[in-house]
Amino acid sequence: MTWQHIEDACRAACEQIGVIYRSVPADGEFYTADLADDPRGRGDGRIKLFPDGKGGIVQNWKTGEKQAFFIDRQAGAALSPADREHIKAEQERRRREQQAKHDRAARRARSIWQVAKSAPPDHPYLARKRIKPHLARVTTWRRIHQDASGGRQKLAIENALIIPLINETGAYRNLQAIFPAASPALGRDKDFLPGGALAGLFWWIGQEKTDPVLIAEGFATAATLHQETGYRVYIAFSAGNLLAVGRIIRKHLPAVKIIFAADNDAKTAGNPGLTQAHAAAAVVDGFVIVPPMAGDFNDFAAHLQGAA
Repeated sequence: MTWQHIEDACRAACEQIGVIYRSVPADGEFYTADLADDPRGRGDGRIKLFPDGKGGIVQNWKTGEKQAFFIDRQAGAALSPADREHIKAEQERRRREQQAKHDRAARRARSIWQVAKSAPPDHPYLARKRIKPHLARVTTWRRIHQDASGGRQKLAIENALIIPLINETGAYRNLQAIFPAASPALGRDKDFLPGGALAGLFWWIGQEKTDPVLIAEGFATAATLHQETGYRVYIAFSAGNLLAVGRIIRKHLPAVKIIFAADNDAKTAGNPGLTQAHAAAAVVDGFVIVPPMAGDFNDFAAHLQGAA
């Protein structure tokens, strides 16, 4: 469909991948948005308008979906050579800008991780989830937050648990922060470094090599599974990243049995946790396990412990 107004194109792209539309400036920066049909999805959407005002990108961090949108462009319409060159040059410019942001976030991740202290076993999040630190660290999480009115404010969240995200070569590229309680400003209890990459990054719990290995979305889920099974558990940090992590593991451990421990997102349309796990397992010749109730395996363990 051809769109004459960027707001209409953006709204349609948001609807396609389950992001609640909000108006954002055309400055090439990502802005947070909430997810539709997911009460836990506050701030898990991203909306960006290109500086030329003719297109943008919408992302759903929960499902890993990404949708580009443009105005005055009709599907199947022929592009002139000049248009193709312009698009190619613009794509390369955006790729370089994105890579530069990823590299800045990676440098910050290394700096924060190096000076952070080991997480204590009685950290509020660990106690609430009934898990051990598993080499996690703690720090004061600092970031600039853009509120709904466009104002910028400095946040400093004390006693934040941090988990590193590394790439295939073992380089630190991002951090996930888990707060003792939800931040009123951010509307959630987790955060990543602004501008940091996510695709293809991971962490793991369990120093010993095992066969099988598990892949889970979140730190608490991975910690619970490792404590219950003794298996090494890789953390993908989102449903949309399960396949990328599975491919890396299959590349380096070609003979190992890979089990995707899916989140059971039964209350979310399409159950993205289970759907993405099955899709990833099909590609890397893996298997899928899922808790028999809505939630993840940490939720299931808490349910069993409460029923005992």
